[in-house]
Formats: sequence, structure tokens, C-alpha cells
Amino acid sequence: MFNNLSIKKKLATGFGAIIAIIVILLALAYTNFTKLSTASTWDLHTMQVLLEAGQIETSLIQIQTSTRGFMLTGEESTTAPISGEEEAVRHHLDEITRLTADNPSQQERLKRLGPMMQNWIDNVIHPLLEKRRALNRQVGVSQQVATSADVLNGAKTIAEVRQLLREISDEEKRLLALRTKNSSDLSESMMLLLIVGGSVCTVLALIIGALLLQALGGPIGRLAAVVERIAHGEQGARVEVTSRDELGQMSVAFNQMAQSIQDSLAKELAATNLLKSKVDALLVVVSSAAAGDLTGKITVHGDDAIGQLADGLARMFDNLRGLINDVQKAGIQVTTSATEIAASAKQQEATGVEQAQTSVEILSTTKEISANITELVRTMEEATSVADYTTHATADAQGNLRRMDGTMQTMVAATDSINAKLAALSEKASNINSVLITITKVADQTNILSLNAAIEAEKAGEAGRGFSVVATEIRRLADQTSVSTWDIEQMLKEMQSAVSASVMGMDKFSEEIRRSVGEVRQVTNQLSGVMDQVQKLAPQFDQVLQGMQSQAVGAAQINETMMQLNDATQQTVESLKSTSEAVHQLQYAAGGLQTSVATFSVAA
Repeated sequence: MFNNLSIKKKLATGFGAIIAIIVILLALAYTNFTKLSTASTWDLHTMQVLLEAGQIETSLIQIQTSTRGFMLTGEESTTAPISGEEEAVRHHLDEITRLTADNPSQQERLKRLGPMMQNWIDNVIHPLLEKRRALNRQVGVSQQVATSADVLNGAKTIAEVRQLLREISDEEKRLLALRTKNSSDLSESMMLLLIVGGSVCTVLALIIGALLLQALGGPIGRLAAVVERIAHGEQGARVEVTSRDELGQMSVAFNQMAQSIQDSLAKELAATNLLKSKVDALLVVVSSAAAGDLTGKITVHGDDAIGQLADGLARMFDNLRGLINDVQKAGIQVTTSATEIAASAKQQEATGVEQAQTSVEILSTTKEISANITELVRTMEEATSVADYTTHATADAQGNLRRMDGTMQTMVAATDSINAKLAALSEKASNINSVLITITKVADQTNILSLNAAIEAEKAGEAGRGFSVVATEIRRLADQTSVSTWDIEQMLKEMQSAVSASVMGMDKFSEEIRRSVGEVRQVTNQLSGVMDQVQKLAPQFDQVLQGMQSQAVGAAQINETMMQLNDATQQTVESLKSTSEAVHQLQYAAGGLQTSVATFSVAA
């Protein structure tokens, strides 16, 4: 049944089966991919929940740290992050509540976490801040602000908050582990599906390809074998028809074509034998004529192409016989005339050769004179160009030297300005030294005051411990200030030394520039004298160049005239040679014509 289908249906069936299998495989792969994508989305969801929980804990720690810093130092700036962190806590709590809307256990924890954090902020953090602010308004008062009950209450609340956050994070990590295992299972199933499906597709494609190859390749191979047998001369070879598809129909048509060709060849063979007999009769007469015997007669007649060719050959032989008789008579006369023309042509050729040699000698002399004059003109033009270039270059150099003179004058003024600024810089450095002395004194006084403050803090006991730390830091800052002031003083001394050396160097540089200005002016005057002498040479070069150009024009005209005369002489010699050669060829042709005509035999 498969053999009776058309080629189009065979191909459509085979490739349709492959495409159907691939579509099924793609559908299964798409389903697994969708599940894997959903699992990846849940993984991302879990990571967002963990991130929000960490943000809440970070904000609470920041609030606790800022409150403790304010309680210790009393600096209002330490409380600036608290309001922002409170807002961040509420924002992250709302976000984590939204993310865990599908998890009842997490929602229950978050319902307890929100009031607990707000209670800690309202009942622990804010009262402590208000107590410290009230203390700051009492000048000279130093005492502990938070009681042990406040500290314990806040620590217990924050511990409970962290425990809830830890429970939320543990729950999300457990869900993350389950979802990760699910994603791994989906990835393994997709890989198995792709391997098995790909293998099935490959096997089915090979099977379908083999069936198509057997259904299409067999008839085509048998058809090719029969064609090769016919090409080698086996006219009776025929194709075996095994199917009713396009290849079977083509095999039937091929068998009919082979039979038609065989019948046509039989007819052509009979016509060829008849034609061969007529051609053999004509070849006998033509062969005799080729050997010089024109007495043969054409016996072939008819209305076909061979008969018309025979009639034409008969008329050609009749005309050829008359022509040969006429040629034999004219050959003798042509030989005589050619001999006389050859003698005259040789004499004219000898005269032309002598004239050509004379023209060549005159032309070579004229070319040499013209070349010498041209070379001299070119040399004078180069000398003129060099003189002009020297004039312009000298003028440019003189202008550049003048600009250099102005630049050096500017550099002298700039050097004087730099010297003045360096002196001012040295004066400023001296002023900085006095300021550094004042800073050193202040640092010493600060060190003494910090020492006194540390002593008073020790006397105050536990209440003065914070001031002891502050006094220590102030004393350390005063020591660093003293060291830095000493470093600055050393650098100022080095800078003053460098400024003094720079002033001396600039004085030497100014003196060198003034000396160079005098030398540049002297070179400028010398270049002016050179430029005057070069400008006097330019008119003299122009006069000589004009005279040489006139001579070059005359020499070129003489050279052109001699070349024309030489060309005419050469043309005359060539014409004579051609004439002589033509006469020789005519004599040779006349002799050959007589010899050739003598070999023919014509009827008397």
C-alpha cells in the first residue's frame, strides 16, 4: 500500500510523523519547564521573605544602638536615624505580611510581632529618649538615666522579637529546602524527558528515513541502471515497473520513450545505407579530380540533398576546366611583367635606404642639441627656484627671530613677576609659622584641660566614667595636633628653602634670557644682509632663463622638422620594400600557378 502512494504523500507522511513526535516532546518539555519556572518563583519569594525579616532585625538593632549612644553621650545627632528606622520597620513588616499572605502560621507570628515591636518602641525607646533630653536641659547635672528595670524590660522585649523573627526565618528556610528539592526533581525529570524523547525521535527519524529511501531510492536506482545500459548501446533495455506513484509513471513513460528511440534508429539506419552508396559514387569522381584528373563524370541524380550536391559538382567541374585553360595562358604573361617590375623596385629601394641613413644622422645630432638646451633650462629654473626659496626662507627666519625677541622680553617680565610672587610666598610662610605657634600653645592648654577633666572624672567615680573617656580622647586629639603642627612647621621650613633656591635660579635664568636677546638681534641683522644679496641675484637668473627658453623653443622646432623628414623617408623606404616584396611574391605565385595548372588534365 505504501508503494502505491504518491511521492508527495510519502514525504508528507514521513515528515508529518517526525513533526508530530517533536510537537509531543515539546509540549511535555514546556509543561515541565512551566513547573520548574513556578518553583524558581517560589524560591525567589522565600528569599524575599528572609530578606525582609533581616531588614526588620537590622532596623531594630540600629534603633537600640542609636538609643544607647544618645544615653551615653547626650548628643542629639545620634537620634537622627531612629525615626527613619521606625518607618523602615513598619514598611518591612507590611511587606513581609503581604509576601506571607498564603502561610497562616507565618501570619499568626507576624500578628504577634507587630504589637510587640511597637510596644517596645513606645514604652522603652521613647521614654528613655525623653529622660535623656530632660537631663540635657539641666545644666551641670550628670547621672545615670535608665534604671535596671528599663534595661531588663527592653532586653526581654527585643529578645522575644528576635525569637519571632528567627522562627519566621526558620519556617521560610524549611519551605526553601522543600522547594529546592522539588526544583531538583523537576530538572531531573526534564533531563530524562529530553534524553528519552530525543532518542525516540532519532530512532523514528532513522526508521522513516530508511522507509523513504527504500520507497524512493529503489525505483530511481533501477531507472539509472537502465539509462546506463541504453547509453552503452543496449537498445532493448527496459525499466521494471513496481509501483503506481510518480516514479512508476515515469518508468512507464521512459519505456515508451526507449521504444520510440529504437524504432527511429532503425529507420535512420536504412536511410544512412542509401546515403552512403550515393556518397561513395561522388567520392570516386572527387578523388580523381583531387589527383588532377578532371575528365570524370557525375552519375548520381535525384531531388534530395545528395542529388542537388551532385548537380552542383558537375557544374563546378565544367567551370573549373574552362578556368584552368585561361590561367595557363595568363601565367606566362604575368611572369614576364613581374621580372621587369622587380628590377625597378630594387633600384628605388637602394636610393631610399641612403636617404634614410642621412636623415637618421641629422636627427640624432638635433636631438642631442635639444637635450642639452633643455637640461640647461631646467638647471636655470632650479637655480631661480632656489633663489626665491632662499629669499622667502630668510624673510621667514627674520620674522621668527623678531617674534623670538618679543617672546624673550615677555619671559624676562614673567621671570620678574615670578620672583615677586616667590617673595610674597616666603612672607606668607613666615605668617603661617606664627599661626602654628599659636596652635601649639592651644594644643598644650587643651592637653592640660583634658588632664584636669580626667582627674575630676576619676573623683566622680562611676558617674564620671563617660567624661573620663571624653577627656582621654581630647588629650589624644591634643597630642595628635601637636605632632601635626610640628610636621607642618618642618614642611614650611623646607618650602622656604625651596623658594629661596627658586629665586636664585630665576635670577640666573633672567640673565641668560637677556644675553640670548642680544645674540638673536645680531643674527637678525646678519640675515637682513644675506636677504639683500639673494634678492639681487633673482633678476639676473630671470634674464638668463628667458634667453635659454628661447633657444630651447628653436631647438625643439628644428628637432620636430627633422623627425617629420625622417618619418617621411622611412615611409618611402618601407613602401619600396613592400613593393619589392609584393613583386617577389607575384613572381613566386606566377611560377607556382604555372606549375599547379600543369598538373591538371582536361578534355581536348
